[in-house]
Amino acid sequence: MMKFAPMRVSRLVEALAIAGLAFAPAVQAQQQAAKDDGAAQLERVVVTANKRVEPERNVAGSVSVLQGAQLEAIGAKDQEDALKLTPGVQFNKGDISSNTITIRGIGTETSNEGGGSQQQPTGFYMEDVPLASPLGKGIVPDPYAFDLDRVEVLRGPQGALFGSGSLGGAVRYLFNKPKLDSFDASVLLSYAKVASGGSAPSIAGMINVPLSTNVAGLRVVAWDREDPGYIDNLGTHTQDANRVRQKGARVLATVKPLNTLSATWVVSTQETKQDDTFSVSPDPNKLEHNSPNNSARKVTADFSSLTVDWDLGAHTLTSITGWWRSKSKSLIDDTELFASVGLVLPQVTRPSEGQLKANSEELRIASNPGGPLSYVAGLFYQRSSGNSQAKQIDPSAAFGITDLVDLSTDTSGSETAFFADAEYAFGGGWSLDLGGRYYRTSTHYVQTGTQFGFPADIAPPDSSDSGFTPKTSIKYRFGDSGMWYAGASKGYRYGGTNGTAPFKPFKSDSLWNYETGLRLNPAKGLQVDLSLFLLDWKDAQFTYFTTANGGLPESGIANVGHAKSKGLEAALRYQLTSAFDVALSAAYTDAKTEVPTEVPNGRGAMTAPAGSRLPGTPKWQAALQAGYRFAGPMNSTGRAFGTYSYVGDRVMYLSGNKPADAYDTLDLGTSFSSDHWTISGILSNVTDSKGVQSITGAPAGVGSFAQYFLQKPRTLTVSLRYDY
Repeated sequence: MMKFAPMRVSRLVEALAIAGLAFAPAVQAQQQAAKDDGAAQLERVVVTANKRVEPERNVAGSVSVLQGAQLEAIGAKDQEDALKLTPGVQFNKGDISSNTITIRGIGTETSNEGGGSQQQPTGFYMEDVPLASPLGKGIVPDPYAFDLDRVEVLRGPQGALFGSGSLGGAVRYLFNKPKLDSFDASVLLSYAKVASGGSAPSIAGMINVPLSTNVAGLRVVAWDREDPGYIDNLGTHTQDANRVRQKGARVLATVKPLNTLSATWVVSTQETKQDDTFSVSPDPNKLEHNSPNNSARKVTADFSSLTVDWDLGAHTLTSITGWWRSKSKSLIDDTELFASVGLVLPQVTRPSEGQLKANSEELRIASNPGGPLSYVAGLFYQRSSGNSQAKQIDPSAAFGITDLVDLSTDTSGSETAFFADAEYAFGGGWSLDLGGRYYRTSTHYVQTGTQFGFPADIAPPDSSDSGFTPKTSIKYRFGDSGMWYAGASKGYRYGGTNGTAPFKPFKSDSLWNYETGLRLNPAKGLQVDLSLFLLDWKDAQFTYFTTANGGLPESGIANVGHAKSKGLEAALRYQLTSAFDVALSAAYTDAKTEVPTEVPNGRGAMTAPAGSRLPGTPKWQAALQAGYRFAGPMNSTGRAFGTYSYVGDRVMYLSGNKPADAYDTLDLGTSFSSDHWTISGILSNVTDSKGVQSITGAPAGVGSFAQYFLQKPRTLTVSLRYDY
């Protein structure tokens, strides 16, 4: 398996920059397609949301496509910047590798640091490889938005074609592939300054080389990115303590020995280091906290895939071999957490490290476009394994022991599945789609160690699960004016066993999504999308807290009997003129429990009544984007743009406590392009709003401790880009 040493990435970025300039005199210049955005017609976007190529607006479901060029143009760097553009999708911020994404209200926690091996309700995929496993959360990908082809956000359960862990929907990252007929190179230099915080430079580069014209090509991407800190740790006297450094590289090789046969190999690595937590406490209006240690984290994500496509004429045979590994190491300060429940100690630290890895294989056959019948069918297999070690250390030994917690876990699991989906066009604009997935899983979990001096060994029996997740839809196309659709689909997520006392198991959960919508093209340059949905969720997994160890809150997973989410999503894109375009998206989501739910908190139990809101989901969301192109100085092309987003109020726990107020964000920017050069300036969060994106801490009845994760402060980013 090919891997990159992270410390060499800076040199690789510099080498790419030099190589791009060195090759430049020998190769004919080409303008970047992303800059040619003056056309009056909206682009025709092609997606593979149903594992076969089709126009985005022909999909019977809700798909948002974020083009990589679009994300780069607005200065997006990560999930926080990108996902605010999609209706019905809520970004719940955490420290690195701890973000959670809620789609259509399907979420029962806002931090993935909860106990138990629980999958997230939103699935993540890189290319066509699932970054999840039967064992838990898998990788939470947050790749730098440089040289991405696109990000597809699929709303609604994707259990039929994409498997487990996509109850609310799925997020797919797809990379730009090697070009086999032209040389290309890009270099991006940027500098960011945070209001009342630090500043930092970043560099990224790409080089695309055709090794043999129309037969083989190589594309290499690398970046060395730094996000400046802006939160002070009063305990360690560290200003701007939450600095992030990310280094990464990606190599893509494509060979096409025959017109009907091609293979693409992708290898990537990304190392992200965080000097201190993104959270503030106890005052969400002050960018500070007070801990005797900085909470440092390092996460390394390695990925590889080999995709082979063989065109057999009427259909294409595809093989996708995937491998990924996530390694993490952290030292978290828990002193404030202990003090909040009356356990005042000089300091408490929580060192931990672990890894989770998986191998997968998918073999499928899909029809090529043309004819009334289109279909896909395939087999999938994945094998996962993981291990972790974690301690909670009190150097003062106030309880007579230094290691308050000392736990090790070993896990493994597998999934085997068969899936199929077919659509038949009857004529007269009508078509019907039927599909489904049969799956079988197995999991193994062992924990050894101590908690507060008492044995905490657990070796529950190996578990297995199987089931079938169907989907169906009907569509009616009325010429070029649009399409109506209605459908139903099912999603599922694995159960598991809690890793904290009393080590109770939690069941797998599933939901049905019932949806109808319109895709309208009422005028030239105008697109309108409307979706109405109802999600019926059974045995929903949610996070609870107990205080089994001396009053210290510990999280676990249990099942809510029944929950529902219903809502409306709308999106509009309008190219008013060749120079001016606008886009508006909005979503209303009402996600609640249907039955009273007992919420244990270690001091008795409280009951969340029927109608309690699910955590981390605003009832109202909206985003407005506008762009204007104009003639700039010195024969340049200028562009001014702005993005306004609104997120309504939320609660962070099922018990209804830890509420977060609504917040909004305004971003403004401008850029000038001439020949191969582009210079831009972007001011993010212009009003310097301190919107709360998530809260962690003790729930009601346990303690007052709360850590607030805020949106990024006002940030000015200037960049210079060279494309060849």
